[in-house]
Amino acid sequence: MMKVVAAGFLLTGVSLATSAAAPERVQFTGTVQQDGSAPVALDLQLPSRQAATLRLSDGSSLELATPGSAASPDSARVRLVSPSGEVMHTATIPGAGVISTSFAYLVCKGEVTYISPAPAVSPACDA
Repeated sequence: MMKVVAAGFLLTGVSLATSAAAPERVQFTGTVQQDGSAPVALDLQLPSRQAATLRLSDGSSLELATPGSAASPDSARVRLVSPSGEVMHTATIPGAGVISTSFAYLVCKGEVTYISPAPAVSPACDA
């Protein structure tokens, strides 16, 4: 069973000068699978030059940023952060014109695996 991220969405963006190459919005599609818990799925569009933080039920967070945002001026970015605030992984998707990205995070016993593009079936930790 998958949980869909609906709560804990915090939009934190700063508008910068408009760039002709920047898309109007960027689509982020992905999953976060942590040990034996149900995968968290997301499908989210963010306006250009914006960033968002999604709080997950275990206290960790997923930070998303579009090109032109203060958090990621030249590329899109996906970052997984532990409940204690430690950056577990950062993925940079190069190019100011990126319009979509898909990814999967698999966290098993503290070890992080990042997969992009996301596989058709959510990965799981071995038993």
